[in-house]
Amino acid sequence: MRRLPDGLPRLGASWAVKTVAGLGVLGGAVVALTMPADAEAGDEPSQAAAALSAVALADRSGDERASRSQTRDEPAPAVSAPAAAPRAPEEVGVAGVKGVEKPEPEPEPEPEPAPEAAAPAAPEAAGGSWSGALTGRCTGIGLIPNAASLCSAVDAAYGPPSIGGVRATNDEHGTGQAVDFMIGSSGQGDAIAAYVQQHVGEFNVKYLIWAQRYWAPGEGWSSMEDRGSPTANHYDHVHVTTNF
Repeated sequence: MRRLPDGLPRLGASWAVKTVAGLGVLGGAVVALTMPADAEAGDEPSQAAAALSAVALADRSGDERASRSQTRDEPAPAVSAPAAAPRAPEEVGVAGVKGVEKPEPEPEPEPEPAPEAAAPAAPEAAGGSWSGALTGRCTGIGLIPNAASLCSAVDAAYGPPSIGGVRATNDEHGTGQAVDFMIGSSGQGDAIAAYVQQHVGEFNVKYLIWAQRYWAPGEGWSSMEDRGSPTANHYDHVHVTTNF
């Protein structure tokens, strides 16, 4: 039997091996005593070999257990992590934000000058003073003297495309008091209406109608009801009625 190294673990293992071997020898002796005599003579070598095999097996088992015990007792070498290379810190500003130089603000574009609002078209200048001469377009249309004088003055100053006078109706047109000045533009209509307002006393004007509006001396402009057409609403002519 091999001698185990010194130490408590080896002593325990040797004691266990010896105990097992002794039990094996004792068991072999008991078997030999209980067997018949004829078997004892022929089987003695076999029983001795079996006892020796049991002792050798026990010794080997003890060695293996001791070897495993030593293996468990020795700690495994510690593994160390590789040292990280030093890293240069980044330049940072407040709260860990990397500092960046503030760009220069772009100059604000100069505001473009607002386009000048177009001035409203002024009505055509009122005609000058009337010479008192009647025009041919105002003498042959059945007008009373005040209406004929007004018609001639407007005709000389603005030359409307056409002029309407007497017609067979039961209103001022039937009596020759009313004149219709047909116009070429709304600007011409505004100018004629303004001229009549400026010469109310000279021609004894009673009222005028222009662009669906009614005007009388001392009353100002007032809107009229819709009569259904540009002519009936007086958008294409200026109507003027004079007193006798």
